[in-house]
Amino acid sequence: MRRSVWYFVVWFLFARTEIGQPVTEQTAIRALEQAEARREAQLAGYSVTEEYAIRSSRFNKSAAMTVRTIYRLGEGKSYNVLARSGSAVLQTKVFDQLLQEEAEMSRGEARRHALVNSENYILRLAGEETRAGRRCYVLELTPRAKSTHLLRGHAWIDKEDGSLIRIEGKPTASPSFLTGRPLVIRDYEKVADFWLAKSSQAASDSFFLGKTQLSIEYLDYHLLKGVDAE
Repeated sequence: MRRSVWYFVVWFLFARTEIGQPVTEQTAIRALEQAEARREAQLAGYSVTEEYAIRSSRFNKSAAMTVRTIYRLGEGKSYNVLARSGSAVLQTKVFDQLLQEEAEMSRGEARRHALVNSENYILRLAGEETRAGRRCYVLELTPRAKSTHLLRGHAWIDKEDGSLIRIEGKPTASPSFLTGRPLVIRDYEKVADFWLAKSSQAASDSFFLGKTQLSIEYLDYHLLKGVDAE
């Protein structure tokens, strides 16, 4: 009997890390960080068509925009606006500011501080779910700093390769393009060896714009090879 109790104690101790986290939680976090690091190092670049749409209840106005985006490793994102329609105010106050912030966030230290990892977040395992037909770890996200690019919420991590396939939550700082702290939901899809954004939604309610729904669809990805990204 004593031997059984001793075996249980040994198992329990070894089933937790030195900082008190269960092995399953550490496995999920490690898988996520390895996947994030692999994508940051190996994704030379891509091009994608982004379809933006927004509706504001305050003025009963809407706007749309089509953008061709190119991302290059080490350089970040550049945008070519292909078409615009709808409210000029929403175009200027939301779309233009959003593109500017996204471009700044996509390079250098700003990009590093926006990654989903333990450097930027306190990560806790909240459970497991099936999402888009794939078994996932669900991680609770608590940002370590106030930022428009860090979300307090949850992330779904593919159990097979550790990739981020869904994230949702509210930023810890208000983005300039939407007042208040919108609820953000972003889903990802696998493109060749990488999981890249498939769709994004942001919903907010503010005095200036009223209830606002912003959506982005990402279409027609083309991965850039190393020589193409130079």
